[in-house]
Amino acid sequence: MDVSLVGRQLSHLTFTDILASVRSLDLSKNELREMSSVFSKLKRLEKLDISENQIAFLSSEIKCLKFLKTLIIKKNCIKSVSLEFGMSQSIEKLNLAGNLLPEIPIQFTMLTRLVHLNLGSNQIVAIPRLISNLMSLEYLYLGGNRLVCLPEEMGFLPRLSALYLHNNQLINIPTNFRHLRSLRTLTLHKNNLSSLPRGFLSLKRLESLTIRQNPLVQDFVRKLPVGPPSLQELAGRTVKNNDIFYSRETLPLPLVDYLDSAKRCVNPECNCVYFDTRVQDVEFVALFELERDGCFASVAGRFTC
Repeated sequence: MDVSLVGRQLSHLTFTDILASVRSLDLSKNELREMSSVFSKLKRLEKLDISENQIAFLSSEIKCLKFLKTLIIKKNCIKSVSLEFGMSQSIEKLNLAGNLLPEIPIQFTMLTRLVHLNLGSNQIVAIPRLISNLMSLEYLYLGGNRLVCLPEEMGFLPRLSALYLHNNQLINIPTNFRHLRSLRTLTLHKNNLSSLPRGFLSLKRLESLTIRQNPLVQDFVRKLPVGPPSLQELAGRTVKNNDIFYSRETLPLPLVDYLDSAKRCVNPECNCVYFDTRVQDVEFVALFELERDGCFASVAGRFTC
């Protein structure tokens, strides 16, 4: 049974027979200041949402919930976590985004079934090396924190497919990231990165990488050789951008093939086309495409067109 008590201005939770059998409980947008002993009595609970309350401490009552798989406590004011929280072995999804955690609690590294971890928009400055214990972790969101460096052990998360590290203060990326063979999405924009480890080229499954607003990009753009497009390029753009009709009966076959090779600009705000055949089909979101040989192929924004 699912129970929703959203926005009831509750300052405390009263135990009832109904709550004893509930499997999903939504207490978001209330006025709870603590997790009382009542929570430990919700023996059948599988999902608990206490978002947007006033909880400052994640207490040990959670360890009593043997069937709890999803715990959402985002947008509270949590600064610390009970030492016994690591005994909550059933948790698979944990969301504490928008709190005041100064670091990733070591207790979280004991949650060996954890698949989804969201700690975005906290005040985290450090990640414990024991994060490598989270062998089931597939999704890790750490955007909007105060991270300057990352432990090499983060490179040994075999199932990690989505890693969000944007809006931090990172100055480098561990070389062991080359071992993240399952990684498909990586966000690094708005950091202080001046380089990326060469091991990135071995991440064959990586589909999305954002690195805008880093010194790395600024240096690249400053050194980017800019030359005028050829007359053929300009003519081709005119034909494609204005939808001018052409066919194999009206133009030589080489020109038709050239026009058909047009690619749409990677900048979502631009509707233009280009004909640079060096650009490969590996797409990296929001800024540029990166060829597998390590060469930057095209830059979006005002630099593409």
